[in-house]
Amino acid sequence: MNSVPVAPVVVIVGFVAAITIGRWFLVDETLSDRLINRALAWDLVGLLVFICVGRLGRAHLALDLFTIFGALAVANVFGFARLLDGTDARTAARRQRTYDGIAAAAGCVVLVGMLAGREDWGPTVWSLTAVPTAWSGLLMTRACVRELRTAETPVKERLTYGALLFVAVYAVVSTVVSLVRTANGTRPDEPGLIWAIGTYATLVLLTALIAIPLWNALLARAELDRAGHCCRRLRPLWQALTDAVPEVVLAPPSSGSASLLYRMTVEIRDALVQLRPYAPDVEAHTDIREYARCIAWAVQAKAAGGPPVRASGRATAFALRDRADELRHLLDLAAEWPRARALAHASLEAPAR
Repeated sequence: MNSVPVAPVVVIVGFVAAITIGRWFLVDETLSDRLINRALAWDLVGLLVFICVGRLGRAHLALDLFTIFGALAVANVFGFARLLDGTDARTAARRQRTYDGIAAAAGCVVLVGMLAGREDWGPTVWSLTAVPTAWSGLLMTRACVRELRTAETPVKERLTYGALLFVAVYAVVSTVVSLVRTANGTRPDEPGLIWAIGTYATLVLLTALIAIPLWNALLARAELDRAGHCCRRLRPLWQALTDAVPEVVLAPPSSGSASLLYRMTVEIRDALVQLRPYAPDVEAHTDIREYARCIAWAVQAKAAGGPPVRASGRATAFALRDRADELRHLLDLAAEWPRARALAHASLEAPAR
């Protein structure tokens, strides 16, 4: 790798490090997420050690250390490839412990070889890791082709699977080429400029694909995605109704703007049902402005401690077909809410003036 300029390598490593750190904090919910994160972390540490030690002129030591961390990364990549290919997720954790154990054993062999002064053990173990690497590439290739052949796969997912397919095919081809070069006497850490650039370019593409869930998580945290935008529009209405009817408040969602949006719509719907007895003429209004005023009056009446004037009933006088229709209705109600609440306050204070 010494033939590759230092500056681009530093930029690439920094990019991978930023994505890795971000995913550890924001994208760590499923086993697939954790396997990707662990593979990225081991690969990043191995790459940093390899570059730093290699620049000190210790090429054999750099390769041995990279092999130790690389074996652990390959174990997690293989586990992810098995999941992507459709293996039973219920036994994935147990299988992963086996893969990790084999990788740790391979690392111990390299370490013993380092202590014993055997410089050939590291390259031998590195060559052996090519088997699960190529196998992982084949599994991911098969999974990507299967998804791309499915007519129901959305366009965005097709693009993602297409890019992942390229990475998987490159992994298989580069592994085979590397093994052939090693068998002909070329050191594994000297792949040549073309293959070195291809490896780094593929690493950038793979990291960019892995960064997509991180980008989505950041948008969700900032409420800049579609669900988050709806949450922001609903929040004033949701806050007023849940303050008036606190018993409808559910446990906070685990994470994600989509979960929060679902929770907010359920709580608003339940609060509207609870407030209906305080607005006896609510079903007489099919205009959203008048309906919002009725709900605002009901909130005022309940806050003032007044008794309900009729039995409870359904949440709205509007005919709603599905959840999407309900969300549009609640967004329309939220848009009218500030004006309706201001009118209710003004009517309440008018006699005092």
